[in-house]
Amino acid sequence: MPNEGVDEVTALPWLWLERLVQWVERKDLQGPAALVVEMHRPLLPLAWPAAMLMSGVVAPLFGPDYYKQIEALRDPAIVDRILRRLERKGCGESSRPDGDSPDKPSEGGEAA
Repeated sequence: MPNEGVDEVTALPWLWLERLVQWVERKDLQGPAALVVEMHRPLLPLAWPAAMLMSGVVAPLFGPDYYKQIEALRDPAIVDRILRRLERKGCGESSRPDGDSPDKPSEGGEAA
């Protein structure tokens, strides 16, 4: 699955994380997702130890790749990479098919 339109800086190396960000982009939830990610930034140093603590119970559910999947939690820069990825589409590109912004008045009338 190639990452079309994603540069090397914002590409996410973990497939599950990439899929999650793509889902957020498809649902056009970049703003709320960025807020949630930013709110949880202080908890990131606790994520890896918590995942390792729960690995005895959780690892059998996720299969043998569990430790590879949670490797993202060890990277402190992952929050910045996720936020850059969300902002890339959320700020600059219109997600509406007609290209209009919801704030823009329609062509024939004035804004209310």
